Amino acid sequence: MLEALFLDRQVDLRWHPAITFESSQLQVSHFEDLVTLVNPRSAYTFVNYLHEHGRLYHFLNAQFEAVLRSEFEQYLNWAFHRNPLVHGGETAREICFEGEFRVRTDNAVRGARDVVVGIGKQAQIPPQFQGWTGRNLFHSSALLDIHPEVGKKHVCVVGGGQSGAEVLLHLVGLPKELRPRLITWVSQCQIYVPLDNSPFTNELFMSCFSDRLAGMSESQRKLFLRRFVLASDGISESTLRATYQALYRHTFLEPNECEITLQPGYKVSRCVNVGAGHRLILQRGMEDVGEVTADIVILATGYQNALPDFLEPIADRLEQIDNELAICEDFSVRWDGPRDRRIFVQNASLGQRGLVDPSLSLLAWRARRILDSLLGRAPCAKPEPPDFISCTSIERWPGPLAPERGQKI
Repeated sequence: MLEALFLDRQVDLRWHPAITFESSQLQVSHFEDLVTLVNPRSAYTFVNYLHEHGRLYHFLNAQFEAVLRSEFEQYLNWAFHRNPLVHGGETAREICFEGEFRVRTDNAVRGARDVVVGIGKQAQIPPQFQGWTGRNLFHSSALLDIHPEVGKKHVCVVGGGQSGAEVLLHLVGLPKELRPRLITWVSQCQIYVPLDNSPFTNELFMSCFSDRLAGMSESQRKLFLRRFVLASDGISESTLRATYQALYRHTFLEPNECEITLQPGYKVSRCVNVGAGHRLILQRGMEDVGEVTADIVILATGYQNALPDFLEPIADRLEQIDNELAICEDFSVRWDGPRDRRIFVQNASLGQRGLVDPSLSLLAWRARRILDSLLGRAPCAKPEPPDFISCTSIERWPGPLAPERGQKI
């Protein structure tokens, strides 16, 4: 039997803890958990978690539109502690190769035939904000860690996606005495657009489609990713509705308690420090057309790939494509080492595998494919019928496929 060990720097697993607000929900089904889509009989399913905690019927009766992220985090932590192969509290410091991989942590140096890396992405700080980050200007992923004092202040939220909307709802939901005096929400989108969660669009999140996209040329993949960006980057309809209702309350029912200003269709071209706050220069097209001076700036500007520091000793041996590690069909990285010594990566190949790669939707399928490769076996998950749109020859779709973000498609 293959020996395996899972290392994590956390002692208790926290999942996006600094942006898990009370009302935050998943944008995917609860079936898209750690294992259900490849092995629904597993003891590690979300449904079994509910069953073992005596709340399966109550969960059904609650009729949530989607699973609360706080509950999904509890599920992940339950699975984290349930698996005896998981060692928490061990931070990987360095991975080098000396005939085998040597993984150095704070506690030990461990040898490994193969290595799987699944640490996710890091916060993206646009260039115009770099050098200014601190307690008054920070990425949304750190919001609940920093706990800024926003009461009676002007807060500017930059970024028009799901995170931006959730940050705004969090701020207006604070007790009145802690609520900002003014919230400005700046977005490059011309309008705050909904996530495309329709059935045929969700065919893009099936495993067979991931393989098909991987077989396209690089230029075809880029066009396709732009064409369907709203399949992953839009705002869920329930969040949009809650945001609009918050605007209604604060305009008509609670006037003067918290002013909310929306600024869609603007890019922040420059950021300048002004005393304890910052002045943001707003640009439309190529012209500067206004500015916002805020006490606190929260960047809901997404995430990006970055080569982990612990891979630095072998970084020059790893092939890359557009800031991504180049991967094979089994998610192993192309490198100049022995073919029977491999590095696999999870959630780091959007440009090669499509919008589904960083999402939960195919998490279990990706893990199963990696496991099959490690064990040298043919895929053993029960195959699904082809997707309903498989007859469409995507490779021959006419261009251009790519409207500007925010347009209807």
